[in-house]
Amino acid sequence: MNPKAKGDQLSLEITLDEPQELVGAGKPLAGRLVSIIGDLSEGRVTLHYLLDLPEVGYQEFQHVVTGPVRSLTPTTAAASWHEREVHDQYNVEFTGHPALRPLLRHSRTQGRRSPEDDSQFLRVQGEGVCEVPVGPVHAGVIEPGHFRFSVVGDTVLHLQLQLFYTHKGTEKLFAGTVATDAVPIAESVSGDNCFAHAVAYCQAVEDVYQAAVPAKANAIRLVGLETERILAHIGDFGALCGDVGLSVPAAYCARIKEDLLQASTRSTGTRYWRGVAAPGGVRQEMTSVSAKDLKESIRAAAQDFFDIAECALNTPSVEDRFEGAGILDRGVATDLAVVGPVARACGIPLDVRKDHPYGAYKDLNFDVTTSHSGDVMARGRIRVEEVRTSVQLVLGSLEALPEGPVRLPLLGAPSAKAFAAVESPRGELAYWLQLKEGTIARCHVRSPSFQNWPALPFAVAGTIIADFPLINKSFNLSYSGCDR
Repeated sequence: MNPKAKGDQLSLEITLDEPQELVGAGKPLAGRLVSIIGDLSEGRVTLHYLLDLPEVGYQEFQHVVTGPVRSLTPTTAAASWHEREVHDQYNVEFTGHPALRPLLRHSRTQGRRSPEDDSQFLRVQGEGVCEVPVGPVHAGVIEPGHFRFSVVGDTVLHLQLQLFYTHKGTEKLFAGTVATDAVPIAESVSGDNCFAHAVAYCQAVEDVYQAAVPAKANAIRLVGLETERILAHIGDFGALCGDVGLSVPAAYCARIKEDLLQASTRSTGTRYWRGVAAPGGVRQEMTSVSAKDLKESIRAAAQDFFDIAECALNTPSVEDRFEGAGILDRGVATDLAVVGPVARACGIPLDVRKDHPYGAYKDLNFDVTTSHSGDVMARGRIRVEEVRTSVQLVLGSLEALPEGPVRLPLLGAPSAKAFAAVESPRGELAYWLQLKEGTIARCHVRSPSFQNWPALPFAVAGTIIADFPLINKSFNLSYSGCDR
């Protein structure tokens, strides 16, 4: 099998019939790298390569580690962080990796900085070049992350990131937990996208159990996923306006978001849809009365949001700050396999809901909005248009909410592995799960933020340092979701 590379797909050196020679000598197989997962079982490390192949879909390839593994990074830049993470966690050596520095484990010397800490950063030298370190402790309520800028005057020559200051070991927490009881762990990975994490995890569990989900449960999940997307995008757009001093739209968006959070509470008993998803369906019934209330709230919020968003985007001062700021080149976005609104703002029409439909999305038809400028304005407009699509999907689902049960029991204690992905507000969110007699042996979370953080420095290079907060906000990457 040797399909030709098409469009934005990458060419990966993968052999299908000789998995032990996974990297290196095989025929090129066109695909997008989704994740590289390390798994320690029976004293040996196995690497699981997850790919999205054209006209095939998600596929997994395995490689049992018996020595150094040839790195994919020189030909597939998206593999860099994945290989560095596996190196940190399982001590796998990837030969040919251009910078196999620690990703999760930062150097520490009895609580004081050591020369090794600074050796992890690229030194940019020349007349007038200076370094501007920002973080890891920031002003305001924000998780830690260190940004090292190399600048000449106000122009950014290079930005290097250092994250994972609060690595939570979430994947280790999953291990040993009964699969049907672990939804709260998934919900804890990223608080503002907790429902997407819960649904992705549940779908992986359901795949292992070969369980069917009731139609009404799938409809409620769709409503929750799209409501979460609306909340996220309205909040992000308001934050973008706040970053350029446009306080009225920022305040409007905050008010609209709060209205929707309260509407969610009335409909499901929870603001962020936490505790709603469960393996086999959902825990919360949605009556015709609660569906009507949520429908009216979303319709009113959408009208308010679209009015204020168009007003903001057509304001000259906003256009001046948004247009041309933080351009991410489509080629770079492709090489790094970015996902979500960041990818779609570069003209890459990647959306799990369309490309790999799941649940109620299998019966829906909608357009994926893209742009081609790759700047802050494109990412802002993508979010506005995605709110428009999400509103239509939610209203349609609430209008035709099916009857029937909302949850079916999962029987037995299977031993198998599964993979599931959903389109979270930030993009493709993937869960890889391995069960042994109904208990989790390994659960890997590939968050969209882990995939997109490496692209941020490319969007910042060549801009002025004062635009970094705006560009960073337009990506809206999660520290917690990445540092799982």
